[in-house]
Formats: sequence, structure tokens, C-alpha cells
Amino acid sequence: MDKSAFMQACRDGGDSIEGALRTLDRSFFGILYRDSLRAVRDPATARDLVQDTFIKVWQRCATFRGESELLPWIKSILRHGILDRLRRPDPEVPLENDGGITVEAEGRMSQLHSRSAAQPEDEMRQRQLGECFGRGWNEFARAAPKHAAVLAWIVEDGLSNEEISRLLGRTPGATREFISQCRKRARLHLAEWYELACGVR
Repeated sequence: MDKSAFMQACRDGGDSIEGALRTLDRSFFGILYRDSLRAVRDPATARDLVQDTFIKVWQRCATFRGESELLPWIKSILRHGILDRLRRPDPEVPLENDGGITVEAEGRMSQLHSRSAAQPEDEMRQRQLGECFGRGWNEFARAAPKHAAVLAWIVEDGLSNEEISRLLGRTPGATREFISQCRKRARLHLAEWYELACGVR
């Protein structure tokens, strides 16, 4: 569904908006669930967050002005829900390896590192690097879920500092400081991976 069809459904209301929401659910549930699961690491909580997101889409459809495409707007609503969930004291984060950061993000993080080494041809080494990164990232996500979510949004979704600033409700300077803290905390948990991948201790 494109944004103009959604806006028309919002204006029409009733069955039109219900049909539009069902279409959006079929189109975007998988993407939203993956993002949610990656952040909260619990399938039931991730499904609840996606369901809450679609409820908020319905509640806010009249405010959608078509300034962006539908998916980024909906993902923004989801991100706010995730942040609210992560701000709760002691969120329940299971210890399983659910929702870890993707291999694609691992590659992008490696590319972003200033001393990134070329990926080795050796398949076994690549697997070892991937497993090491996964262990470190999962430890990081358990220890600091909000920090891990913000870094994943930067690396996987390409959000800018300004977009993160709006999501967190912080000034640009405070956001830069927070992102710096995120990177420092991640580096503690990814030290073994950095050493293997880049020869950095």
C-alpha cells in the first residue's frame, strides 16, 4: 500500500482504515517483528510491541501527512515503543541467542571501524569471527539493551544523529555523548572480536 492510498483510507475511516491496517500488517509485520525482537530479545514482547505499533498507527493515522513513506513512519512509532519498553526498570531479557544483530550489521560495523582489516578468504575464520561477534553482541545486548538498540539503528537502519536525537528526546550534544557511551560499552563486550578481526586490543 502506498502512502496516498493510506491517507485516503484514513480520511474514509471505518472499513477502509481497517482494510489498510490489515494490508500494512501483512506487508510490514516481518520487518517490524525482526527489529523489535533484535531490541527486546523476547518473542512475546516483540509481538506485543508490533501489535501496539499498529494500534498507534490506527490512533495516529489522521496525523500522517505523507512527508515520509509509510514504513519509516511506522518504524519510528515502533522505535519509540521499544525505547519506552527498554526504559522500564529491569526489563526481562532472556539469555537465548534470539534477535542478535545480523551478519550484515557485523560487516557494516567492521567497515565503519577505521582500522578494519579485509575479510579473510578462509571460510573457517569467517565463521569464527561471526560466532565471536555474536557472543560479544549478545552479552552487550543483555547488559545494555537500550545502548545496543541505538547502535543497531545507526548501523542497520542508517539513522543519523539528528534522528537518534529526536527518538531519545535529547539535545544533539547529549545524543553525541550517549552514542559515544554506546560505542564504548559495545567495545568492552566486542574486545575479543576486535582483536580477531582487526588485531586491536
